[in-house]
Amino acid sequence: MHHPSSSSDPTELQPGWRRWDVRLFRWMGAGRSPCKVLEMAKWVARWSWVPLVVVLTDMAVENAHDRVLVFHALVTAGVVQVVSKRCATRWELPRPFAVGLCSNHLNHSRRAGFPSTHAMVMGSLFGFMLPFGPLDLDIALVGSIALLTGWARVYAGAHFPSDVAAGLGLGAVLGLLVAWST
Repeated sequence: MHHPSSSSDPTELQPGWRRWDVRLFRWMGAGRSPCKVLEMAKWVARWSWVPLVVVLTDMAVENAHDRVLVFHALVTAGVVQVVSKRCATRWELPRPFAVGLCSNHLNHSRRAGFPSTHAMVMGSLFGFMLPFGPLDLDIALVGSIALLTGWARVYAGAHFPSDVAAGLGLGAVLGLLVAWST
């Protein structure tokens, strides 16, 4: 009988639900050898905060109401970041590169990656803004940047798909809850 701990296949070393995550990660072609898509993913994973800051700055400059909205959204995102890091420390689920599925393309630390803090923070910004008006271009851009960043961080090997999905979902829910309570 074959014992999983003697396997060189990282899929067999993961909890049951994570096996599907590994399969999806592989299906996406994530973490593969350098190519133009991987280079783009690395760039987006590192620099997507810049267009996010531009969008938030544009919102804050437009009018006083949006300025207050952006301020409260950023405070919420700061608290969500702390919550996300505590969750990751508690759950201690490794990143794809830490289990040998790919190289560490972003030179990330080996700390746990579930849920994705990037996804949770960006999800909270999007969730916080949703109840405050129709889905305008700025809010759509925040959501699009969050989704693109999530894809990039998976493709670059920093996260499994469920890390990002959980981060976006938890962040959006927390952002909505805070927005509804203010």
